[in-house]
Amino acid sequence: MKSESIVLIGMAGVGKSTIGTSLAKALEFNFIDVDDYILAKEGKTIQQIIDDEGEEALLQLEKRRMYEIDLTRRVVAPGGSIIYHPDLMEYLRQNSTLVYLDDSFENIEEKLTGALARGIVGLKNKSLRQIYDERRPLYSRYADIAINCQGKSQDQQVSEILHHYSGLSKQN
Repeated sequence: MKSESIVLIGMAGVGKSTIGTSLAKALEFNFIDVDDYILAKEGKTIQQIIDDEGEEALLQLEKRRMYEIDLTRRVVAPGGSIIYHPDLMEYLRQNSTLVYLDDSFENIEEKLTGALARGIVGLKNKSLRQIYDERRPLYSRYADIAINCQGKSQDQQVSEILHHYSGLSKQN
């Protein structure tokens, strides 16, 4: 049985931290931004880790830190690259509700002006568009709930998640 928790998945810039904060407040859950958690544990930003140790080191660190987090009554906003770990995604699928925040490439690109400072895995070798196209089917594959964020306010997105989440909770 899944614990009472939500893990938000999706591209950088889609609003996982913003939506996650509001969602946690509405559910009276705790909220954790995994990038902030990594910064607190490592003393380095995601981009600093990529610059100093490389993308693969970040991917492994991100995975290890995700497994450390107690998911009980928590909304979690991880980095978009957790999708590259099928074992972690299966663990999260078993232990939380995965909510995919989907938005258009154009909206994400607009929000990610200066994306290289955001620590996005893959940007050294691929365009943001290539990463977006590569990740979208992966997010969809694992999602229990998919929210189309286009043209919706933060409150509308949170309401939609709450509606679907309460429906799933009644089934379990």
